[in-house]
Amino acid sequence: MAPKIQWPLVLFSMLAGCGGCCFAFAGVAGALGESTTVTLWATGISLVLVVVGAVCSMMHLATPRHAFAAVTHLLSFSGISVELIMLGVVSALMVAYGAACLWFDNELVRLVLGMAGALAGVVLAFVTGHGYLISSKPTWNTKKLPLAYTGTALVAGGFLYAVVSVATGGVWAMELPVKLLLAVCAVFSAVTVAAYLGHLGMQTAKKNPTLFWVGIVVCGLVVPLACAAILLAPLPSMAFVAVAAVGFVAAMAGGLSLRMLMWIVGAGFLFFFEDAQANRSAILNC
Repeated sequence: MAPKIQWPLVLFSMLAGCGGCCFAFAGVAGALGESTTVTLWATGISLVLVVVGAVCSMMHLATPRHAFAAVTHLLSFSGISVELIMLGVVSALMVAYGAACLWFDNELVRLVLGMAGALAGVVLAFVTGHGYLISSKPTWNTKKLPLAYTGTALVAGGFLYAVVSVATGGVWAMELPVKLLLAVCAVFSAVTVAAYLGHLGMQTAKKNPTLFWVGIVVCGLVVPLACAAILLAPLPSMAFVAVAAVGFVAAMAGGLSLRMLMWIVGAGFLFFFEDAQANRSAILNC
């Protein structure tokens, strides 16, 4: 039986995580002195990604009734409820930060909202992976999984911010502090992804050789690290945008590949529930 990848959840975690982390970079850059025009553009694009990711998550729930049930059980603090809470928190902070950039000339307010948004954006990326920690599923049940989700979202969000910043006339993405932060995120992503692959073991991780070598190793590890290293050097703005764009596309492909692998290696566990549902098992009716 072919592995059944849950595409709405794959897209949700990658898009929402990337959007949250791009907003985190905008908050940090804003604190360093980036113009409100640039951070406003980055925040708007981040909000779009988070909203599209949330829509993908709702699609997985299949019916409005299931979606409403998830919303009405927020205080259960299940994996889904925590994700919904963080989606709401991050979206609210994005709207508030955008409003502060547009209508309030108060640097302290923007600083507080930007820093709160930076923290919340990274937490959102983490919780999109934390819900998969299931004690009976050894390939998922490790903190290395949500850390890898966070790492891949951070590097994708960082490259996206770099593209948006320079394309909209910003300067801080090309300054050393932000470039160093992006390089650190690229290294963090590589380390956390490698740690999760180590948890799986090479035999399991290479179940799909093309996905492993091309998607995860090349796109997810090698290219983002190389692009982050290149960006540390002084570059003309057009070259900077081009390298950052390559890094963003590769990081997105690598992050999606990691999430696809997670579903592939968890296929046996999911088939158990599908078979139980088909046979009207008491396990699902209790």
